[in-house]
Amino acid sequence: MHYFKDSYIHLRDNRKLSFKSYGDTNENTVIFFHGFGSSASAIHPDPKILEKSNIHFIAVNRPGYGESTLNGKYSMEDVADDINELLDSKEIQKVSVIGYSAGGLYSQFFTDKYSEKVNSLNLVSSAIPLNSKETKKILPSNWKMISNMNRYFPFMTKVFFSKLSKELTNNLETTLQKSINDMVEEDQRIVSDLNIRNVITKGAVEAYHNKGYAVYYDALALCKKITTIKTPPSNIKVNIWQGGKDNIWTPSTSLYLRDKYTHSTFSFIEDEGHLLYLSQWNEILKKSLC
Repeated sequence: MHYFKDSYIHLRDNRKLSFKSYGDTNENTVIFFHGFGSSASAIHPDPKILEKSNIHFIAVNRPGYGESTLNGKYSMEDVADDINELLDSKEIQKVSVIGYSAGGLYSQFFTDKYSEKVNSLNLVSSAIPLNSKETKKILPSNWKMISNMNRYFPFMTKVFFSKLSKELTNNLETTLQKSINDMVEEDQRIVSDLNIRNVITKGAVEAYHNKGYAVYYDALALCKKITTIKTPPSNIKVNIWQGGKDNIWTPSTSLYLRDKYTHSTFSFIEDEGHLLYLSQWNEILKKSLC
């Protein structure tokens, strides 16, 4: 039985960058950008397809998540630089990129800045720019609220995530069950699998363990004004995945991405919610390598 390995490197500024990995070949390397308020641990627990396809899989924790050093202020470009430094340290020349939820926006930044290292960009239930006139009308209400709070009352956002951190610490099962109860039925079905629930739980714990500050600074980075994310060269395959029942990043946001990435493939799955990256994990991985 193979397991995911917890690893880390020290970056040039001596910060620790932690990640989970599987496999040791660089032939088919996949980089995974985790979601908001989660961590690199919230990945599908069954590594069989990774082994079958000879995939070297790396899921990286952003600053403050997992064992990565908490960083007070950073940008999505800074995260792209961290990932690039990790790839250089491992002598990895090419990767397929999977960005889930908020990680989808980070993955777009990485692909934009380091396109020469990217084979494919795979956006799953992906975020879109939060602070842009272009996306203002289609931004989901919860993200619109976070964007406005960070812009006008950032201290309130900090207090909110700090409070949630305390709730998770003091009443883990109750707080998580409340979150599950708020999920759409399709996502509740996925989390009913105990193995899946365990990785979701671990992801939440590793996200909020720094008094919620990691999530707060993540929100600040996501809400920074974006100039432009260029469309990648045509040799980089772009695959977009969207659940019809997703109420976190809704179908309108993925349609925006489809229009932006004109040479992309678009997989719309009507009876899936925000957690389709777990139920469709095999297909997403396979398509990322095609």
